[in-house]
Amino acid sequence: IELANAVIDTINNKPSGFKPLYDNSLSIKDKIEKVATEIYGAKDVAYSAQALRAIGKITDMGFGDMPV
Repeated sequence: IELANAVIDTINNKPSGFKPLYDNSLSIKDKIEKVATEIYGAKDVAYSAQALRAIGKITDMGFGDMPV
């Protein structure tokens, strides 16, 4: 219980410094490119036709603002 209380105190009272890598309002392609370049060091991202169709469907279904 002491550990749980210490965790709760830390969560509630210590700044985390967490900053999201991207804003969820970006397009799916922009989010993928941000992760690829910032996390994995990619120079760019190439999309297959199938991937582009899937991204289009996901966006059309209203899930474009979800995190990737």
